[in-house]
Amino acid sequence: MTGDTSTPVRSRRAPSPASGRWLSVTAWVAPLLATVTFGVWHLTTPALWADELATWGAVRVSWSQLWQLSGTVDAVLAPYYAVMKVYTAVAGTSTAALRLPGLLAFVLTAVVITAIGRRVAGPLAGSVAALLFVVTPTTSRYAQEARPYAIVMLLAAIAVLCLIRLVERPSAGRLATYAAVTGLAGALHPLSGLFLLAAHAVAVVWLQCAKKTDGWPTTLRWLAAAVVGALPALLLAWWASGQTAQVSWIGLVGLSGLQAFPSSLFGSAAVGGLLLVLALVGLRPEPALVSIAATALIPTTLMLSAGAVIPIWVPRYALFSLPAIALLAATAAVRFGRTQAFLAIGLAVLLSWPSYVSLRLVDGHGQDSENIAAVIGPRYRPGDVVVFPDTHPSIPWAARDIYERYLPAPRPPDVLARTPQRRDGKFLATECPNAACLGNPPRIWVVRMDSPTDPLQDMNPGKRQRINQSYRTVQRFPTKLLVVVLLERKTPTPTR
Repeated sequence: MTGDTSTPVRSRRAPSPASGRWLSVTAWVAPLLATVTFGVWHLTTPALWADELATWGAVRVSWSQLWQLSGTVDAVLAPYYAVMKVYTAVAGTSTAALRLPGLLAFVLTAVVITAIGRRVAGPLAGSVAALLFVVTPTTSRYAQEARPYAIVMLLAAIAVLCLIRLVERPSAGRLATYAAVTGLAGALHPLSGLFLLAAHAVAVVWLQCAKKTDGWPTTLRWLAAAVVGALPALLLAWWASGQTAQVSWIGLVGLSGLQAFPSSLFGSAAVGGLLLVLALVGLRPEPALVSIAATALIPTTLMLSAGAVIPIWVPRYALFSLPAIALLAATAAVRFGRTQAFLAIGLAVLLSWPSYVSLRLVDGHGQDSENIAAVIGPRYRPGDVVVFPDTHPSIPWAARDIYERYLPAPRPPDVLARTPQRRDGKFLATECPNAACLGNPPRIWVVRMDSPTDPLQDMNPGKRQRINQSYRTVQRFPTKLLVVVLLERKTPTPTR
């Protein structure tokens, strides 16, 4: 009798139910903790920059003044301002309060990404996708921004989940939810909402042609929901059609813009390259992945292409595609294995860390607004006054807003202003003509956003002449997107 000499197969013991539950909880909790940590870290350290100051200014005016203002400028942001006005009536207008809605949207976006990843590629993919999203520098940068971009990212992620469910099994409830979510995204940022729907249209058409759905019924139902979802964005775009001045600063996309695209969209060219390569590797013909891939790649492609002809490309307008890019990248990373997926996350953290640190500085949002107090405060003398340029290529409101928010009393009075900013439908303050109410102060502080050779540049001729004939430049204090210039009265030439 011959014994069995074959090598026994070592069976892999299945995890216990308790261990499985622990792993499942960890897969949800780890991304959530990372999101909260990155989102809260130095939330209030960067000063509010021009766009955030626009939000701060808008929520402080009355409802009637806000309505009048929307008829002149920023009509596309009127719903966002209205929501923020209601919110700040309770929460206040501190830096933390203004940025909290974006932070909460950031955290919820990570939760939605985790849910989508688990649905399409398993628990590991959900966790990896959320972590890749979190460590991308621009996601937490705009989570700490008093603007609608983080909220639109959340709505775009929810819209992807709604589209996946709608394609799988259309129903009246799913169609209504999809229309509501995409409509809300368009109401908060019309351009992003319309490009989101355009990306979904590509996905639905591809699925229809590839016979991945039940045919025309699903396509037509989606089309009906998409038309309803597009209405808020289209109405806002029509309302704002005459407000071209607010986008006149946007240039056409050239070679330099294309080269800067990964850095400007992701906050780090290296991280952007890593995620885009993984996203391309993650392309697959499965219906859910087609919906994700279209949302990830189509909006930026369309914006960059159209931006070469019409001025619409601003990287932050395409931020809503980042959740889908992270999802697509994660599905590729997990196919290489668990270890390789977490190595990809570690590499992304390493590559993004310098950007993360710089974004958390006082001028991390691109403008050193707080520095006005350090410059003028200790040098202020009774009798000083402050003046501002009359225009700026992109942010003409910012100088006065910085003065109002960051320079405490006692401070030089704004003697030329007859009405404050955002009054009677006028975005900028109304000044007395030709600086007639300037008086004869011994010193003038000029607060501006740029640093031309002539500190009186961009002032109307009468105002400029009135100041130039009696005052000379004594000292300049340039910082990032904030320049303060001190002028003193010229010493009269003694008569002989």
